[in-house]
Amino acid sequence: MKPSRLIGTFGILLSIGVGAHSSAHAGAWPMPENRLLVIAPFTATKADEAYNARGKAQPHNAYRKKELAPYLEYGLTKSLTLVSSLAFTSDETNYFGTKFIQRSISRIETGGRLDLGEWRDARYALQALAIFHGSTTGDDPFSSRRGDVDGELGLCTGQNFTFWGLKGFSDTYSAYRFHPAGRPGEIKLDVTIGFRPLAQTMLLVKNESFASIGRTGNDSGIQRVAATKLGLSVVQEIEPPVSLELGYMQTVAGQNIVRERALTLALWYRF
Repeated sequence: MKPSRLIGTFGILLSIGVGAHSSAHAGAWPMPENRLLVIAPFTATKADEAYNARGKAQPHNAYRKKELAPYLEYGLTKSLTLVSSLAFTSDETNYFGTKFIQRSISRIETGGRLDLGEWRDARYALQALAIFHGSTTGDDPFSSRRGDVDGELGLCTGQNFTFWGLKGFSDTYSAYRFHPAGRPGEIKLDVTIGFRPLAQTMLLVKNESFASIGRTGNDSGIQRVAATKLGLSVVQEIEPPVSLELGYMQTVAGQNIVRERALTLALWYRF
C-alpha cells in the first residue's frame, strides 16, 4: 500500500470512532480497488450538563448512551470508494428520577466517496451520503424522527507532512446535511491531524464541529443548535491486518445541546 493510503486508512479510526454525530467519513484517500475495510467501534457516552442558548454550561438531566456502529469501506474502482455504517444504540435519560430507555437501530448510512485527484500536494475527494433514521432522537424541532432520510454532501481534503521528524497527515471534511420535514439543515467541519511516534502506533487529534442553518418557524424558543468537540485517539497495530484504537472526545462549546463525554474502543480489520 502506498504511504499516503496507509496514513489515510489510519485516519478513518478517529473520524468514525469517536463522536456519534459524525457520519461515516474515512478521509480524502481512496480505498485500494477490491479491498474491504471493516471497523467495529463501541462508544460509551455520558452527559450531566448542557449548553444553553448563550453557550453556558449548566446542570442537565443525566444522559447515557452506548453505541456499536460497524463501518464498512470498499474500493469499487481506483477512484470510487463505497462507504456504509449501521448504528445499534441504547440511550437512557433520567428525567427527575424517572428513567426513559430506548434501544434501536438508530441509523443506517450509505454512500460513496469519489477521488478527485491531487493538487498542490493535497488530495481531494467528494463524498455523498444518505442517512436513514430508525429512531426519534428528541421532541425538539432539530431532532431526527424515525423514518427520516437525510442527505449529506461534503468535500474531503488530505495532506501528508513531516513535523519535527515525525510523519503525519491532516484531513479536513466540510459538508452540508439536509434534513426533511422543513427542519433546519446543518453545516459541519471535521479536522483530523495524525502523527506516528512509533512504527506501529498512530496518535490522532480531532476537532469536530457543526451548526444548524435556518430558523425552525415555530415557538419552541430554540432557534439554533451547535457544538464543538475535541478528541484524542491512539491506534495500535496488533498485526498487519488488525489494529486496536482507544479514543476520547468531549464537547467543549455549544448552544442548546448536551455536553458529551465519550470513550471509544474500536477494532478494525482490512481484507
